[in-house]
Parts: sequence; C-alpha cells; structure tokens
Amino acid sequence: MRSPLDLKRRATPSRLTLSALALSLGLAGCTLGPDYVRPDTQLPADYRPGNVSATQPTPADQAATAAAERALVRQDWWTLFDDAKLNDLMEQALRNNADMAIALARIAQAEALAAQAGAPLYPTLGVNAGIVRASSGAQATVQGVAVQANTSQAAIATSYEIDVWGRVRRGIESAGAIVNASVNDQAAVRLTVEGLVASTYLRLRSQDAQIDVLRDSIRTREHTTRIAQAKLEGGLVSPIDVNQATASLAAAQAGLSENIRQRDVAQNLLGVLTGNLEVVIAPGDVRKLPVPPVPPPGLPSTLLESRPDIAKAEQDLVAANARIGVATANLFPVFSLTGLLGVQTIDLSQAISPQSTIWQAGLGMVAPIFAGGLLQGRLDYARAQQQEVLGIYIKVVRNGFGEVSDALVNVRQTLTTEGYLSTQVAASTKAQEFAIMRYEAGYVDFLTVLQEQRTTNDARLAYVINRAARLQSAVDLFKALGGGWTATAASGSNPPSVQAQAQAQGATALSDKPK
Repeated sequence: MRSPLDLKRRATPSRLTLSALALSLGLAGCTLGPDYVRPDTQLPADYRPGNVSATQPTPADQAATAAAERALVRQDWWTLFDDAKLNDLMEQALRNNADMAIALARIAQAEALAAQAGAPLYPTLGVNAGIVRASSGAQATVQGVAVQANTSQAAIATSYEIDVWGRVRRGIESAGAIVNASVNDQAAVRLTVEGLVASTYLRLRSQDAQIDVLRDSIRTREHTTRIAQAKLEGGLVSPIDVNQATASLAAAQAGLSENIRQRDVAQNLLGVLTGNLEVVIAPGDVRKLPVPPVPPPGLPSTLLESRPDIAKAEQDLVAANARIGVATANLFPVFSLTGLLGVQTIDLSQAISPQSTIWQAGLGMVAPIFAGGLLQGRLDYARAQQQEVLGIYIKVVRNGFGEVSDALVNVRQTLTTEGYLSTQVAASTKAQEFAIMRYEAGYVDFLTVLQEQRTTNDARLAYVINRAARLQSAVDLFKALGGGWTATAASGSNPPSVQAQAQAQGATALSDKPK
C-alpha cells in the first residue's frame, strides 16, 4: 500500500510540469519581427488616355468607347476575337503547354514546404519499443554472481517546441506567402502563354492578309507587264518599260516568298505552344477578326491588383518580411516540452502491472550565448533581402502601370490610324486603276504606273499591319490588366484580385493559427 508521502511525491512533478507549461503557453503569444504592411507605390489614381489634344475622337472611337463601357471582359478574353481556331489553339495550349506543367509542379513543391513549415505547431509523437538481453559477469556485480536478464520496454514519446517568440509562426507566414507566390506565378505563366498564343496567331493571320495583298499586287503587275510587252512588240515603248515591269513583279514575288516563310514560322511556334507539333492552320484574314472593345477613359490604377506578376511580387515581399521575424526569434532561447509514457519490465507477463509503468515529463531550454556573429549576420541578411524584394515589388508595380498606359495609347492611336489608312487604300487603289488605263491608252509613261502600284501596295500592307497592331495592342492591354477589365472595375470598384485567389488556394497547405 502506498503511503501519503509517496502519493505526494508522485503528484509534485505533475504540478510543476503543468505550471511550467502554463507559463510557457502564456509567453507564446509574442511574435517578433515586423508585421507586413503594403508599401505605398505612389501611383496615379487612374490611367489617362494620353495626348487627347492631338486628334479629336472619331465616331468609330466614340462608338468603341461606348461599347466598352457596357462590356464585361471575362478572363477568357481571347474569345472576344470570335475565332473558333484561336479558341481551339488556346484550349490546347492551356492543357498541354510545358511551361504550365512546370508551374503547377512548383506549386506542389511550395505546398509541400509549407506543410513542413506548419508541422512544428503540433507535437511530435512516436513509439519506442525494444527487448534487451544483457549479461553481467561475477566481477561486475556487488554480489559477485553473474547475472543475465531480459529487459522489455515500450513507450510513447512526445516533444513540442513552444513558439514563445513566434519563430514557427513567422516561418509558416513565410511559407504560406511562398505558396501564394507560386500560385500567382502559375497564373502569370498562364497569362503569358495565353498572350503568346494570341499574339502568334494574330501574327499568322496578319501574314495571311499580307500574302493576299501581295498576290493581288502580283496579279496587277503581271497584267501591266503583259501590257508593256505588247506595247514593246508594237514599237510603242522601249525595252525599259518591260524591264521595269519585270523588276517590279519580281520584287512583289520576293515579298510574297518572305511572308510565306514568316507564316510557316508562326505556325511552327503555335505547334510548340500547344504541344501539337503537327498543327496545320488553314489560311484566314486578320481583317475579318472583330476588334475587342476599347476600354473607357479613367480606368483605376487599382486594376493592377489583378496582375499575377504584381501579386507574386507582393507575396515574395510578405515572405521576406516574415523571414526577418524568423531571424530575430533565433536570437532568443528555444523552449521545448518532452514527455514519455510506457512500461518497462524484466518479465513480459508483468507488462500490464502498475509497477511496470514509467513516465517522464520535462521542460527544456536552449539559449544562444555566443555564435561568432552568425545569428546577427542572418538577421542583417534577412533585412537586406527584404529591402531588395521591396525594390523588386515597386519596380514590378511601376512597370505594370507603364505597360497598361502604353497599351491604352496603342489601342486608341491604332484605331485613329486605321481610319486614315482606310482612306489612303481607297484613294490609291483608284489612282492605280486610272494610271493603268491611261498607260494602256498612251497618256502616261510607265513610271507613273510603277509609282501608283507601289503606293497602293504599301497602303494596303500598311492597313493590314496596323489592323494586326490594333488587335495586338488589345492583347497587350488584356495582359497588362491581368486578363481584362470589368464594368464595375471601370467605375472604380476593385475586382477580385488574383492575389486574393492565390491566398485562398495557398491557405489549404498551412496549419497556421491566429497570433
């Protein structure tokens, strides 16, 4: 029978352990290091339409702006080009592109690291078990008798680091931000792939239109060459006219060959982007593609929050900021709890006896005293790294604002330019027709015909190139805005940001708790 003194002795360690645990948990509310605050990048409140005093808005410009104010641009912005082939290529690229697969793998890596960072919030639990047979010789025992014994032990052991200074929580904060950065990086890769597929496809369609223009120019020049040859045979002109016509025809044929080469290169690139290396795209015409709506004036600069590269840069800054807290906490002592509960006996039949029970509970502390400047150096490095990442974040934000501003200017000015080029094409085409008729009738020399042919060809090519540039500027704007704008965003309300989506996805990999 146990005496009251034995019971008191057994109870005393338990009370001390609970008291120490309560004290340690009370200290665990402290979190060292700076809390993250989004830096002020000092951007203008909204985007300006550029130098509006240079040209007055045309009716087409006003109509496009009115359409944009009613528009709701979805994340699948490429569907606004209303091209089934582009939609199919985009679907293949998003499904098969190698860069997309790489980015998804990086997210999985970051989530795994985040899970590791969150593990110290919970105690470790393990089982220790073993059977030992030992022999002691007669000279090694007090009784002078050799002893052989079997010892069996089985115990559950646990240990737990008390996060007094917030080192673990700051580590989880950093790891969570890295997960969010990876998610945003994948979104940035996706947006880049989308933009590259759309741009390459538009370039291919531009080549198709230029090929069509050059073939029409070749037919016209073949016709004038035949006229010059007939006049030469009739003694009405010198061989100079025929040679000039032949040279002009050869120049157009060389231009056609170069455009065919560029189209094939664009088609090959689309094969690489979509993972379909045998892709064949039938001829089309960039002039037949609808132009997406022009965004209304006064888009708020807060639309930059939808850009995944900016959201990634901010999450990198959050992670760097949290690492300062980790480095700061490393300067302070680490407290840990350990415990063990099990049985130990020399006779397995007595394993379930109360006298075989063993237990252990302890509170430990490891405090740095001297490390040769190692810990302070790590803290200084974390602070310097945070300043570097801060600079990167500000740079990305400012570059993003500049890209949106450039894209807005390009969208509006290519629209204005298209109106002038359309007038030039119509006038030069009529002038070319008149010049050929007058040359055939003998009223003008062949140089006049050549000049009008060059002017018409250049005007039609310029129109096609500008139309492609107008569509490309729309792609650039969608990319610069992180996928487009919405009617609510245009009125000044903030859209759901990619950053918020990333944080929601990244949170599933964490085990963080309120501070």
